Amino acid sequence: MRNLFILIAILGIITTVGCNSKKNSKEVASYKYDEEKVEMSNELKGKVPDWVTEGKICYGLIVQVDGNKTPMFGKPIKAKVIQIKEDAIVMKALETVSLVEVESCSKMGLSKGDTWDEEDGDLFLTRKDAINALKAKKLYKNDDRVTVD
Repeated sequence: MRNLFILIAILGIITTVGCNSKKNSKEVASYKYDEEKVEMSNELKGKVPDWVTEGKICYGLIVQVDGNKTPMFGKPIKAKVIQIKEDAIVMKALETVSLVEVESCSKMGLSKGDTWDEEDGDLFLTRKDAINALKAKKLYKNDDRVTVD
């Protein structure tokens, strides 16, 4: 008698679960999703190199600014292009870079895994190209406060 009760209970559960999953399958199948294709604005296309694509590993620039938004110095950072939006390129830091130069600065650099929106198009294929860009802007100081994790 006990086994018969257990068997009936199991069959009841299976029947109930089976009916609900069919209902859920129909509901999920009825969902419609229109994927929106996002393209860079013409203004951003003019700033960003042609080789920039999602998933590309390259180098960006971190520039420390003072209270008046005047650039003080900068460093290159290895990063990955995560997403291309209309008005910015979403980047993810692949290394930790510290900018501990001015004590009053609240943000002292980027840590591995941090993301930012690149709006200026300062992206380079090599670290040397990134350093040369900083030197051209007179923002590069050579020190070894970069840690690759």
